[in-house]
Amino acid sequence: MHPRVIFVGGVSRSGTTLLHRLLGQLPDVVSLGEVCNLWDSGLKNGDLCTCGELISSCVFWKEIGERAFGGWGAIDLHEMQRLRGAIDRVRFLPALLKGKRSGVIPKTAAAYASYYARIYTAALEVSGARVVVDSSKRAPLACCLGMYADVDMKLVHIIRDSRGVAYSCTKNVLRVDSVRGATLGTASPMDTSINWIVQNLALEILGRKGVSTRMLTYERLIDDPVGVLREVMSFAGLSGDESVMGFLSDDHAVLDTGHSIGGNPMRAQTGRVSLRLDDAWRTQLPPADRLLVSALTYPLLRRYSRG
Repeated sequence: MHPRVIFVGGVSRSGTTLLHRLLGQLPDVVSLGEVCNLWDSGLKNGDLCTCGELISSCVFWKEIGERAFGGWGAIDLHEMQRLRGAIDRVRFLPALLKGKRSGVIPKTAAAYASYYARIYTAALEVSGARVVVDSSKRAPLACCLGMYADVDMKLVHIIRDSRGVAYSCTKNVLRVDSVRGATLGTASPMDTSINWIVQNLALEILGRKGVSTRMLTYERLIDDPVGVLREVMSFAGLSGDESVMGFLSDDHAVLDTGHSIGGNPMRAQTGRVSLRLDDAWRTQLPPADRLLVSALTYPLLRRYSRG
C-alpha cells in the first residue's frame, strides 16, 4: 500500500513551516518537516530534531532509519547526493514535467524518490498515523514524488505575496536546528523574484499534469486559519471533526513539540503561538526593490492574489 503524503510546496519564507506545524497537531498526521534537509543537515552535519536531540540520536528518527534502511549508516550519502544533484534541481523541471516514463530522467527521479517513499512508510509505521506531511517545498522534488514515486501524494501549494517573500529573503535568520550556527541564507530581490516565478509556475503545472493539488495563499491562511486548515483536511481525506481542532483559533495556535527537520525558527515554538500577518515589506522593503519585484512577478501576483 502506497504511503499517503501531504507535500507542502512553495517558495522559502511563504508560510510552509506554519502550515506543516498546524497539520502536525492533527491526530492522524505525522509531520516530518523538510525531509529534503535530512541528507545534509540531519545525517552529514549532525543538526537537531525539534525535540532537541541530534537527528541521528533522536529515538523517533532512529527507528525510522532502522525500518526504512536498516539504520542510517546503511545509506550511501555520496550516492544520495549524486542522485539529488542529478534530478532535484530547477534546471531539470522542464524534463520532469514532460512526464516521460522511460529514459534517464524518469529512472533517476524514481530512484531518488524511492528514498523518500521508504522514509514516509517507516514514519507512518513508527507513529501510527495515517498521513505524513513533508514540507520540503521544492518543485523538482514534488515532481519526482508526484509523477515517479510509489506514494499517494496530495500537493498543497502555498503562495505568499512575492514582495513579502523578497523582503523576508533579505534577512539572514539563524537556523534553530543547526549546531554550527548556520543561517537560512539571503537572496537578492531579483533572484527571489525569479525563483518565485519558476517554483510557483512549476507547482501549478504539476497540478495540471494530474497531481492532486490544493492551492492557497499565506495571507488567507493567516486571515482564516481554522477555515483553511479544515479545507486542507478535507482535501487530504482527514476527519474534520471539531474535537481535533481545539488547538487552533482565529488568532493563535497551541503547538506541541514534534519531530521535524528544517524550516524557520517557528518550527521549534511550542505552547501558545500568535498568528499574525507578516506584512513588514509594506514599509521596510525599499521602494526600488518593491517596484522591481512587483514588475517582474506582476502577472502571477495579480492572478494569485485573487485566490
